[in-house]
Amino acid sequence: MAEPPRATAGRTPVWSVSDFIGQARRHIETAFGDLCIVGELSNFKRHTSGHCYFTLKDADAQVRCVMWQQQARAVYFQPQDGMFVQLYGRASVYEPRGDLQVVARALRLGGEGALQQAFNALKEKLAAEGLFDAGRKRPLPAFPRRVGIVTSGSGAALQDLLSILERRYPLLEVLVCPVQVQGIGAAETIVEAIAAFNSIPPDDPLRPDVLIVGRGGGSAEDLWAFNEEILARAIFSSDIPIVSAVGHETDFTIADYVADVRAATPSMAAEIVAPDQRELQAFLRGVEGRLADLLRQRIDEGRQRLRTLVNAYGFRQPVYLLDQHRQRIDELARRLQRTAPRAIALQQTRLASIHHRLTLLDPSRPLRQGYVVVEQEGRRLFSAGEVAPEGDLTLRFWDGKKAARVVDLDDET
Repeated sequence: MAEPPRATAGRTPVWSVSDFIGQARRHIETAFGDLCIVGELSNFKRHTSGHCYFTLKDADAQVRCVMWQQQARAVYFQPQDGMFVQLYGRASVYEPRGDLQVVARALRLGGEGALQQAFNALKEKLAAEGLFDAGRKRPLPAFPRRVGIVTSGSGAALQDLLSILERRYPLLEVLVCPVQVQGIGAAETIVEAIAAFNSIPPDDPLRPDVLIVGRGGGSAEDLWAFNEEILARAIFSSDIPIVSAVGHETDFTIADYVADVRAATPSMAAEIVAPDQRELQAFLRGVEGRLADLLRQRIDEGRQRLRTLVNAYGFRQPVYLLDQHRQRIDELARRLQRTAPRAIALQQTRLASIHHRLTLLDPSRPLRQGYVVVEQEGRRLFSAGEVAPEGDLTLRFWDGKKAARVVDLDDET
């Protein structure tokens, strides 16, 4: 860039626009140095490149701001219009437009206790909606086949998780989904990972039985992604049980309250999820011992019953018992031979008696002896007075019937 023209006696120096703006930028950057400005966010936009553009304002003024991608990734919260923030950076000028701007190095929520206030407000809101209710939390599988891990792909927490899972339960399959765990957009990447695991069909062999979501320790700002509302709702909506493992034992995040189980550290999450193979081996040895004892007891009981049977009187003298049964059969046969003829004769007598009684009761027997049944108009007559005068009669004999006519004998005489 050309040096600005020097003033001469009686003349005003002449500047090109580029020279003037460049000189103004250098002067502003030198004069202000490092800045901390507080104000309200407005018109916040995140470009596809990752750079963030926004305005910082108060009641009387405003200034344009820019934050480059590398610094924006370290912002622990999701900036939104209307937030009161502290900006750390330096003053500069965007020369193509000649705009005064501030190049932000870091953003913090402004105001005393702003982090805690935001945390408490979201915690109270989600608790009122029932996201923390113990009744909706699901138990973890006792013997999971595979576990999904959502954390940074380069952090020490992942290595601790993998090492402990391998040591405790080598049969466990581990699926890792690396994500951004701090800065702008971190909560969104964690939400996408949880959704991706849940989108695997239940019958797919890659679907995890349980998820571990978390990261290693850090400052409150570093852990803030796990206090975002979108992540809390993603954990709540997950069909797969989730273990939250964020920071150290003293760190509590919103994710810890929503998750089905909270682990104080990522290492503890691995111990919660994976059964200890040494404990399982000891348990199986105990079961094996109890089964062996039970089997020996059953064998001993069987041997004792066999001894009792062998020593029994009946077992020792089976021929004698067989003879006793044969004698009993012969006795029953003789008794049957004695009683059978008498029983048959008695039954024959009873049958003859019944036949005689039936013969006496035979309705045709009187007819065979010369008696006749007299009927008139289909009605049997039992006396002369029942006979209707001049009526036709039917005489029923033992071998047939004949018609007859009524004649009054008194009239004929």
